[in-house]
Amino acid sequence: MKVLILCGGRGIIDAETRQRIPKALVQIGGKPLIWHVMKIFSTQGYNDFVLALGEGGDAIRRYFYYQHIEGKDVQFDAGSSRIEYLHAGPEDNWRIKCVDTGLNAQTGSRIARCRRYLDSKPFFTTYSDCLCDVDLNELWNYHNNQGKTITVTGVQPTSRFGTFDLMGNEVGSYTSDTKFTSGDRYLNGGFIVMNPSIFDYLDVLSECNLERCVFNELTNSKQLAVFRHEGYWQSVDTERDTDRVTGLYLANKRPWLSNKI
Repeated sequence: MKVLILCGGRGIIDAETRQRIPKALVQIGGKPLIWHVMKIFSTQGYNDFVLALGEGGDAIRRYFYYQHIEGKDVQFDAGSSRIEYLHAGPEDNWRIKCVDTGLNAQTGSRIARCRRYLDSKPFFTTYSDCLCDVDLNELWNYHNNQGKTITVTGVQPTSRFGTFDLMGNEVGSYTSDTKFTSGDRYLNGGFIVMNPSIFDYLDVLSECNLERCVFNELTNSKQLAVFRHEGYWQSVDTERDTDRVTGLYLANKRPWLSNKI
């Protein structure tokens, strides 16, 4: 089963170089964020990736072109320019297609432009800036049982801002680890399963947006399911997010992989 990763957008300003880089290449413990996202899938048996590239796509290509040599024992034959790898790496079985889907394309159009590489079979779709310990086999089974066009992993992340419950002018209670949502309201956490019928809702040329347009159409036609995920989830959008996730990684605490390896 293939994994489509959306890698578009303008990116962010790197804290060290002060240059704009794709969010996919933000460093977490010496590895780019997209590597960690791919590791979530790889540790659960999914190693066939399609990267929908946008602005900064050349930098992502360069990383994957050269990453196979980083951190490995190698032997160079100077005369023939031959390289011999002295041991296998855990990512040697990854297959990665880098697809140029346009500098400013919307998410729906990026997916549509990767259609030829998805084999007319169900596939996973996710973003290059979210980490999650979702059980992908449970997600896949739930999707099959629901019989919908797509199934989105729904999350209720904890806010770093506390909330006050007011009783008139008095504070009734204070909660420091409030959920962003409550009850049966969930955020789009990425980690989506899509059937090939999703392409009935997408257009290569119209620059359709998956989240703002296609989700509404799917909801109206009763073709969208939500898989409730109560475990770890973290988007990496800011320097604060990067520092938080890096701290976990360096402390050998990787909750996005905690139950998988």
